[in-house]
Amino acid sequence: MKRFAVLFCCFLMLFGMTASAQNSNPDVLVWSLVGGDISTMNTALATDGNSITVINAMFDGLFRANKDTAQPEPDLATWKVSDDGLVYTFTMNDAKWSDGAPITSKDAKFTYDAITSDKVQSPRKGDMAGIASVEAPDDKTLVVTLKAANCTIWGNGFSSIVPLPSHLFKADFSDFMTNDFNQNPTVVSGPYAFEEHKASEYVRVKANPNYFAGAPKIPSVLFNIIADSTTVNQALQTNTIDYAFMYTDQYDQLQQQERFNSYQFPNPNAPFLIMNFQDPDHAQNGYDDKGNPNKLVPNKFFADLKVRQAVAMGYNKEDIAKTLGENSGSIPLAGPIIPSFYNAFDVTSVKPWGYDPEKAKALLAEAGWTDSDGDGVLDKDGVKFEVDLIYSKLVDLWGNAALIIQDQLGQIGIKINIVEQEWSAYLSNVLLPGKFNMSIVGFGGGTEVDGIPYSLLYSKNLILGGGGFNISGYVNPEMDKLLDAGRTAPGCDVAARTKIYTQIQQLAHDDVPYDWLVSTTQVNVLNKRVTDAEIHQFDGGGLVPRSEIGWGLTQ
Repeated sequence: MKRFAVLFCCFLMLFGMTASAQNSNPDVLVWSLVGGDISTMNTALATDGNSITVINAMFDGLFRANKDTAQPEPDLATWKVSDDGLVYTFTMNDAKWSDGAPITSKDAKFTYDAITSDKVQSPRKGDMAGIASVEAPDDKTLVVTLKAANCTIWGNGFSSIVPLPSHLFKADFSDFMTNDFNQNPTVVSGPYAFEEHKASEYVRVKANPNYFAGAPKIPSVLFNIIADSTTVNQALQTNTIDYAFMYTDQYDQLQQQERFNSYQFPNPNAPFLIMNFQDPDHAQNGYDDKGNPNKLVPNKFFADLKVRQAVAMGYNKEDIAKTLGENSGSIPLAGPIIPSFYNAFDVTSVKPWGYDPEKAKALLAEAGWTDSDGDGVLDKDGVKFEVDLIYSKLVDLWGNAALIIQDQLGQIGIKINIVEQEWSAYLSNVLLPGKFNMSIVGFGGGTEVDGIPYSLLYSKNLILGGGGFNISGYVNPEMDKLLDAGRTAPGCDVAARTKIYTQIQQLAHDDVPYDWLVSTTQVNVLNKRVTDAEIHQFDGGGLVPRSEIGWGLTQ
């Protein structure tokens, strides 16, 4: 599943000579990534956008999303659906792995079984929640039976069953987390095959001559990794890179725009401020191994609803939107259902938190937080309201938001210390294990309206370490019931589901499980030396578009 979509370009200082030389080469497309190194090339284990981008170049799924509508189209398989919507029978095509072995239904079943195995810590477990069983009666046939008819099963279930070469893993999954394949995938199914990975610098892939849809025209793609997005524009202008993903404020600063093609779409990503429900020193999963709810240790600052609501009103989200530029169209978000879905599911009756510092101070006082010693910082029971806001400056918006939050919450007595970390370290040491009080990040939910809320709010997705994406520690049975109802509404009636998603949006606003920031617009910038190329809403978005197999390059 395409998650965490924040992808940019190459590290100019480290790669100036290498990338520049490659850029003049008509055989090499230079594709940019920002933030940190990839973590894995195993389709079932990736949690970060950079890893997913590289994976998408090397592995195909059972289906692909239509580039304009996001509706499913055949990829490695075709399918039929039973009249009751419960049984999906996939028929695999004649595609082969790059080593010549056939890609079979047993590879797809192996991948599903691995994701759901207790031996595998996969962030895709929640995506499999709606599936009752997966069977492979022969090499060509995969039978998936659902627990109930599911309106979002394509984007939130089937999209995560990206077949892996089962013949390279042990059948009992004992080597799944440690197999050399995860860092050195010698066998692939997609248009490009792995060639080389230099840690924190680049990943190089080459055209797969055995790709079932035909080898790509461009022989090689170089994914350059950059730690600082501020060098992206310079890299584009000096012809160091061919492609970059950015926001509108950065695009407005790009000189010589006539040298590039640009493609702008609503960004299916929600940036948010996280206030941890749990004590970060005692963070745990939502449920134990037997499926029983764990008793979570409450966060001394943010377990209190009044405090979270005070924070939501204590800084001005309009100020954050302005940092994206006058032409960004950015608006404050009311919840996890973002503007790119408003045409189909109008939940705009739910309004964002307004800026009201006086009401915020009153709520904090009701929660027992007062300035007893007059030093300007609130306190309660001898504890100062002073917290670290830990984040990675992967996206300028997050850094701008952190500064605004620090300043304006400081004016109502909450002292914020901003702590920046490198992206990979932040993911593995802070965000995924829940070792923070407050943080800022963004999350992309793919092509389904509940992609963001289900991943972030469903209690069974509270699995630390990357096993799930409920990263605030929010557990609410009412929210779980609503999310299930949205997926299983009879006939998938849009009007009925809109009512459900409006309730979800309202509850996600009122409870402040996350404090939703602002909407964004994505800009995909492509050097005009790339020929026969277009990027569409659902085949680009910062991820390698499937149409790239027909692209060409000039000098």
